Amino acid sequence: MNLSTDIKYIKGIGPKRASALSKLSIKNVEDLITFFPRTYQDRTRITKISNIIFNQHYCVFGKIINTYTKKLSMNLSIFCAEISDGSGTITANFFRKVNPYSNFDIFATLKASFKINSFVYLYGICELKFRQRQISVEDYEIVENENSVPEQFNKLFPVYDLTAGITQKNISSALKLVLNDMANLYPDIISNNEKYKTKLMPISKAIKTLHFPNSLQEAELARQSFALQEFLLLQIVLTKAKQKNETKPKVNHYTITKKILTPFKNQLKFEFTRAQKRAIKEIFKDMMSNKAMNRMLMGDVGSGKTVVALSAILLAVENGYQTAIVAPTEILAEQHYLTFKNMLKGLNVNIELVTSSNLKTKKKQNEILPAIEDGTTNIIVGTHSVIEDRVKFKNLSLVIIDEQHRFGVLQKANALAKGNNPDVLMMTATPIPRGLAMTIYGEMSVSILDELPPNRTPIQTYCLSENIAYDYALEEIEKGNQIYIVYPLVDESDKMELKSATQEAEKLSQTVFKNNKVALLHGKMKAKEKNDVMIKFKNKEFDILISTTVIEVGIDVPNATMIIIQHADRYGLATLHQLRGRVGRGQKKSYCILVSDAKGQTAKQRLQIMTTTTDGFKIASEDLKMRGPGEFTGTMQHGFPEFKAGDIIKDVKLIEYAKQVAVDIITKDTELCAPENSNINYLINNKYSQLSKIIQVG
Repeated sequence: MNLSTDIKYIKGIGPKRASALSKLSIKNVEDLITFFPRTYQDRTRITKISNIIFNQHYCVFGKIINTYTKKLSMNLSIFCAEISDGSGTITANFFRKVNPYSNFDIFATLKASFKINSFVYLYGICELKFRQRQISVEDYEIVENENSVPEQFNKLFPVYDLTAGITQKNISSALKLVLNDMANLYPDIISNNEKYKTKLMPISKAIKTLHFPNSLQEAELARQSFALQEFLLLQIVLTKAKQKNETKPKVNHYTITKKILTPFKNQLKFEFTRAQKRAIKEIFKDMMSNKAMNRMLMGDVGSGKTVVALSAILLAVENGYQTAIVAPTEILAEQHYLTFKNMLKGLNVNIELVTSSNLKTKKKQNEILPAIEDGTTNIIVGTHSVIEDRVKFKNLSLVIIDEQHRFGVLQKANALAKGNNPDVLMMTATPIPRGLAMTIYGEMSVSILDELPPNRTPIQTYCLSENIAYDYALEEIEKGNQIYIVYPLVDESDKMELKSATQEAEKLSQTVFKNNKVALLHGKMKAKEKNDVMIKFKNKEFDILISTTVIEVGIDVPNATMIIIQHADRYGLATLHQLRGRVGRGQKKSYCILVSDAKGQTAKQRLQIMTTTTDGFKIASEDLKMRGPGEFTGTMQHGFPEFKAGDIIKDVKLIEYAKQVAVDIITKDTELCAPENSNINYLINNKYSQLSKIIQVG
């Protein structure tokens, strides 16, 4: 048996359980020994029954003094065992569904185990019901006498994620059979290298300890040890890729001629903020260097990323190159296109929109594609359609990827392949914590727009009932202002009891807002229809725009002063923050009203965060804590490694240390040929081979 041995050959697993384990991504021995517990139950303390505080988890130990069963309903029965430890008595409850037409005794195993005068360890939530101490049992272990040593108690107990057909005992039993021998075979890239030895554990010991620690402190030390190896391996791959990319010749060269940039700046109706000036300076410096730019432009909703991106685009265009800005959705691409057309009016540029809708007909394809291929069109705005084979460029020198976390890394790589080592600018309104940025983007430079334009007013956010929200909306309309009302669904659904935009638009226009002009906007409408509605709303032809989240990004409407978000608990924090950014875009006082009848703690927590801060960085950090990094990175489904022990939120110092070590290793041994680096080579080839395809965008 070795690390690559199929899981089905472990005693007690077999083909059926192996199939179930594959749903947990456990296919071989290596997968099993690195399938770490998600938490630990502290079973080291046995509490006297008389000392129990109710509604908490406890371990208790005592003698079984009585057992009985009760039928609670036609389909539900309960087995009860009374346990005494001398200080008091507690009843252990085991609930089971029963088939009323079967003679099978569902409690036969429990009755055989819970013999009177036997001793038992119990773990579960203790409660006071009908003046009796009761415990809802989550785990138990029968022992012969008071002095017997238990297997599952008086220790930290690992708790694993499960799937149908797999129990905690299945995983624990399989691990006990293979862990000691197989953990010793796992490649170690830290403790084998004398210079980089740390106070952390060797990898084999860390793996064993993570499964069966003696204390929570020991478990954390083991987690950090394995996490450091994970981070170091990734940082070595990123460092190698960075060095490789830096050796690529840059074929695109720029000088600031101001032929287009100066007329563009002169016709703007506002001054750049200090943050915008700083970001433009950093981007221009990168573009004019002898290495391809690899930069992230990070800015909160309304911070003015578009005008910074346009400045970079125009530097490329006035030097005779093409640029492409790629957005994740058609509506965002369309809004960028309209904004660009408006801001570049009268300048010597040719701009085109490339989306699947726009390229539907042969006529449109014949109009658009040849002009891109021969270089006549120098600014291309589009969706993932831009990276299709049929779209060919003459001299693409700058690729801008907007809302980058909504793209997979392979899509980004395909976009970059359209040019010859082009400059890359990624943009996001979802600020990324430092640990995540270092992990996903390695050495990518970051420009931050950390101030809003001076005419922006802070948005006040409240959780209110629907009726009160509509009363405030009518007051705003009377002042001559406009309102957004957002729903999660386009049409009614049988599966979800949620209000929908289409039905509510019809209802509200005949009731609450019967004296107002109401418009409807949703993703199922054609691109031209959507644009027409948004332009008419901006021109004050409508008082109220009822919409789905397609307005998450869109045209600035300075006269819109209130957004009402229905079923606000259904959205993530990032989406709520983006939606809120639709208002407060002028000098008028603006409001965001969240309407929700959510009862869940997580939903309430999200809404509370929204009412207490408008800081996008804080919101992004909270969102990441609540949902994990997968949605932010857009990479997990595209071959990017998922960390088994590493935590990108709390392991920032470990990531920084791994980065330093990686640079040192690659500087001394670029091709990793030295004997002490053989394990690094093995792990890269076996684990991160997919990264070779995507590394250029990290």
